[in-house]
Amino acid sequence: MTEGNPLSTILLFAIPMILSNFFQQFYTVIDTIIVGKRLGTQALAAVGSAGSITAVFVQLSTGLALGGSIVIAQYFGAGRNDKIWQCMVTSTVFCAVTALLSTILIWVGAGPLLRLINTPEEVVPMGIRYLRFYFLGCIPIFVYNALNGVYVALGDSRTPLRFLVVSSGLNILLDLFFIIILHGGVGGAAAATAISQLAAAVLALADVPRLLAGMERDQDMPLFDKTILFTMLGFALPSALQQSIVSVGSVIVQAVINRFGAAVIAGSAAAAKVVNLATAIPINYSNAYSNYVGQNIGAGKVERIWPGLRASMISCGAVSLVMTAFFEIFPRQIIGLFIEETERNMEEVAAVGCAYIRVVGAFLVVFSTFMLVKATFKGSGDMSWFIITTLLSFFVRLFLTVFFAPVVGVEIIWWAFCAGWAAAMLVAIARYVQGGWKKKKIIH
Repeated sequence: MTEGNPLSTILLFAIPMILSNFFQQFYTVIDTIIVGKRLGTQALAAVGSAGSITAVFVQLSTGLALGGSIVIAQYFGAGRNDKIWQCMVTSTVFCAVTALLSTILIWVGAGPLLRLINTPEEVVPMGIRYLRFYFLGCIPIFVYNALNGVYVALGDSRTPLRFLVVSSGLNILLDLFFIIILHGGVGGAAAATAISQLAAAVLALADVPRLLAGMERDQDMPLFDKTILFTMLGFALPSALQQSIVSVGSVIVQAVINRFGAAVIAGSAAAAKVVNLATAIPINYSNAYSNYVGQNIGAGKVERIWPGLRASMISCGAVSLVMTAFFEIFPRQIIGLFIEETERNMEEVAAVGCAYIRVVGAFLVVFSTFMLVKATFKGSGDMSWFIITTLLSFFVRLFLTVFFAPVVGVEIIWWAFCAGWAAAMLVAIARYVQGGWKKKKIIH
């Protein structure tokens, strides 16, 4: 990624990453549709409440994997291929141990956690079942994210796409089997996700020898290295902490939503799946761009960063505008996919979902710009500003939600998303123009 036209280089790398995440998000959307259509509003509300908790741990795994990815990208850009094996094993082992501890925590504390976020009592038993079955796949999720970070850092975004195509297809088939044929309820939906995540992790592990076949390794060098772990944790822990704080904030927001009842929970859960599908594009495009930044920083080619950012904002912004138009024109049809027309409170569920996607959809270009600019900080190793801008977005959203939702109503929660993105985007742009991120570098 240190040679050639920035637009084509980033775009060709980003497309498989976008498709990979699209398949991940797509099967969660299908999962939600099946739950909403076959199991009803309360089951959809249970999945929505439990989903805010699972998101904390998914974001934790992403943050931990990020540390390995940043270090590997800069070693790779600097030509230090002898360190790649150590980085990969160190990151994967640490992520697996963290996942094991997370699984134990959820199996013990699923009920108290759901009640802590004001989940309606009639929904709690289904939420507990969903969480416990989902977390059977926690170790595969953490391991897969760690290995995916290695693929991305080395410039291979196509191979993970193949893994996720298989995983997504398997998840949908298992959803249909467990829910419709075996009548497994929300536990069946969660088990389907756990099994599909295991499949993705196994495929990635089996392919690692091929991926690193050309990487020389000193046989006397230990595969797990504490020094490398601490280097990674210097980036991973702030990122993981930041992402976990944001996810905990999402749990708090979910607790506020839960006060409005099962219909609002179900409507917001359906809309959140759609919004996640749309925001996956700028999120993964920015991940591709941050890897571009990391390799060019490692190679000493800082002058390539701005052309890459400019090209990314134009292409990603254009896609975001298309998504905005889609959300504004067809909100009722989109939300209708998730709810059964015969449900008693169907109209209230639909109204909540439509309001959510129309408001948030109007700000997708702002979100794209924010994600791309702060990705410059991540790729260069300027993690303090990467975290500052992310937390700013989060705290604006949290403040508006917690203090104004009880007075204004649930609608302020959708506007709080947008206000957080806009404020953080302005701060990120100011830091980019100031240029302090150019002085950050891992490999010297």
